[in-house]
Amino acid sequence: MTRVILALLASSLLAAPALAQPALITHWDSSQLVNILQSVGASEIQVGQLGGKPALTGHSRDGLSFGLYAKGCDPATPPAAPVCHGMEGAITYDASQKPDLAGLANQLNHQYALGKFMAEPDGTIRGSRYFMLDGGVTEDNLRAELNGYFAVAGLAGRAVWQAPGR
Repeated sequence: MTRVILALLASSLLAAPALAQPALITHWDSSQLVNILQSVGASEIQVGQLGGKPALTGHSRDGLSFGLYAKGCDPATPPAAPVCHGMEGAITYDASQKPDLAGLANQLNHQYALGKFMAEPDGTIRGSRYFMLDGGVTEDNLRAELNGYFAVAGLAGRAVWQAPGR
């Protein structure tokens, strides 16, 4: 009797479906990225290209202008699209009225773990971060990464606009 119960238990365990693993994002997919961006409150999302590689632009839920640019692309012969295994996020802040852009960018680099802040010749500061997709990330993980990126970018923006000189 015990053997019969154990056999039934074992067969039911073997027949049980495996837990579904979340699908991994392993390369740039504009439609998938648009859906993720919309889920974190981004708006006015535009799909385009920069230098022959896919790009997205839009506004974060805090109103910051951002761009996501495909990086780490395998070469492709047109009309085939390149397969890109990473992306760069860039948020630009107008800091043209600031007396020391390089100093402000350096301060932001020490204060916020966004990625890298750079003073640009046009009077802006760009906050840049690289997101790796090769090897695969879950949609939830990428959503969390973008949420964190936009949240820190919003804090950095307030620091830029509240700094002396504005």
